[in-house]
Amino acid sequence: MEALAVRLARAESALEVAAQERAEFAQLTRLLEEDLGRAAAVRHSLAEHNAQLVSRQRELTALQEELEDVWYQSALSRARRRSQPPPQSQEPDGASSEGGSR
Repeated sequence: MEALAVRLARAESALEVAAQERAEFAQLTRLLEEDLGRAAAVRHSLAEHNAQLVSRQRELTALQEELEDVWYQSALSRARRRSQPPPQSQEPDGASSEGGSR
């Protein structure tokens, strides 16, 4: 009879351990599901942010190309002005601004 009581006590103890493990497993499962939900929300937020950054990068690239065009046109205009001979000024009495008495 005593052996039966010992076996019964061991079985009850094993059931309690199994029930505790199931409860821990259920709690961990809930925590993991919550973490997964948060990670999905963060992923969605990052995907939206990435799309905004890609759009902004396209805008900045277009602006950079426009600025390069403006810089090129400005440099071209300066080069044209420099390559033109300076206007010859007509001074009275045949004196020039470079000439004169030294």
